Amino acid sequence: MLKKYAAVSVLACLLGAIPAIIVAQDAVAAKTLLTSVAKAMGAESLRAIQFSGMGSNSGIGQNINPKVAWPVVRVKTYIREMDFAATASHVQLVRVQGGTDQTQNEYISSDSPWDIQFKYWLSPFGFIKGAMANNASVKSETIAGSKYNVVTFTLQNKYKFVGFINDQNLVERIQTWIDNDVVGDMLVEAWYSQYKDFGGVKFPTMIVEKQAGFPVLILSVSDVKPNAAVNIQAPPAPAGTTTGTLSVQTEKVADGVFYLKGGTHHSVAVEFGDHIAVIEGPLNEQRSLAVIAEVKKLIPNTPIRYLVNTHHHFDHSGGLRTYVDEGATIVTHEINKEFYDKAFSAPRTLNPDRLARSQKKATVETVGDKKVLSDGTRTLELHLIKGNPHNDGILLAFLPKEKILIEVDVYTPAAANAAAPPAAPAVNRNTTNLVENVERLKLDFEKILPLHGPGAVTRADLYAAIGKPVPDIMAILSAKPVQVVAASPGKQLLDTICTTCHNLNRVQAKHVNLADWQTIVERMKGKGAELSDDDTSTLLDYLVKTYGPDK
Repeated sequence: MLKKYAAVSVLACLLGAIPAIIVAQDAVAAKTLLTSVAKAMGAESLRAIQFSGMGSNSGIGQNINPKVAWPVVRVKTYIREMDFAATASHVQLVRVQGGTDQTQNEYISSDSPWDIQFKYWLSPFGFIKGAMANNASVKSETIAGSKYNVVTFTLQNKYKFVGFINDQNLVERIQTWIDNDVVGDMLVEAWYSQYKDFGGVKFPTMIVEKQAGFPVLILSVSDVKPNAAVNIQAPPAPAGTTTGTLSVQTEKVADGVFYLKGGTHHSVAVEFGDHIAVIEGPLNEQRSLAVIAEVKKLIPNTPIRYLVNTHHHFDHSGGLRTYVDEGATIVTHEINKEFYDKAFSAPRTLNPDRLARSQKKATVETVGDKKVLSDGTRTLELHLIKGNPHNDGILLAFLPKEKILIEVDVYTPAAANAAAPPAAPAVNRNTTNLVENVERLKLDFEKILPLHGPGAVTRADLYAAIGKPVPDIMAILSAKPVQVVAASPGKQLLDTICTTCHNLNRVQAKHVNLADWQTIVERMKGKGAELSDDDTSTLLDYLVKTYGPDK
């Protein structure tokens, strides 16, 4: 009997040791593979690297509607330095928007916030060195008929990286996930192709980075300097730098109407008989918690029933989830509903917020052209700003009794003490479109509460911004309805593709035939503009009809 128990005990010990043996074997396999990859790519003696090129980048969360890609901006020069001993990186790029060069710098170190630092490990050599130092695992996988060694490792016990190594031992794709205030655990991918040898180092000459499924960087690499002399020193942050996220300054603009300012993004609270509507939940949960706390002080013992979302852009929707947890119904344009339904239910494991912990179900009400919130004591109108070039589903809010208009991104007044520009600025098309819409809707307002900018302004300020005299309101109210037509597909492509690099005046100055427009558009595509064949045909048709040789 004792022998039987002893045998069982030994067997149990052996079985218990199997997982540890498998892990050890897996670690050995991963180390062997990574050694081969490092040798194939020339990473063994690589201390630093500098590479440069050109292409395009994009602003995440700023698409004209939730179903299309992020807006593309041409990058005319891109230079990145990486110091692998110091875990540091510096990117300097010059991009062209509206015909103007914009220089951007990004510094990464081991002390950088994770939403920046991850980019270091997303690079091919950062990934290899990170995998070798962090107990990576490996498995084989076949994707679309091609075999890959899939290497996985985790940083800070939280952030997972997955790399796909092809049959040439080159890093072809890297995935990771980062926290995003709107979509939760957001997939980030980098695709590397067209490898070439630069002084014994294999480096991709085509790089495509994606976030939430859409490209954020497309880079054609033209020059690579292995072991370049780099000295990456991030400049100190400007004195007094603050986000203003938690600062809420309240201005009572009418009975039961409060302008909640602070930092870059503002909100408005409107008191009804037995509930509150808040207009805009921007930025993040911290901002929303600060605004909600202020609203409860101003209007105690009254629930927030509605959160009105002007549009889906991420800086204006990052705080919505906090209001869902608060029990509020989200009111937004109908174009956003499918996107928000997915976003509110998406996994949020990297940085669980209040809604992730409470698991409350979101209620989303939609607006078409118009929606009225009223309880007999007060009326709040919501209107679609039709034909707007900034966003297809952007809303304005209007309090008819108080004669107050609330808007964002379509008119941002300058600060009172702002220096005058050296030349008269071009009239903002978003602002002229706002004027067209308020005249179409015959809105009788005296005060505007912009959700960006220094504070409240008047109707006269709005018209001054577009260089027009203030029309008589009675003439507007008695006039025939104004038709505001949404831009044609060709005009939308012009606004979102062409004029990101060239101002409209430059486009309007050209009056050429189809062949010449084809040459211009193909040149744009070669520099990073993303256009399908159908979009190319639509854009060319619009350009020839609008700016052809006979126009």
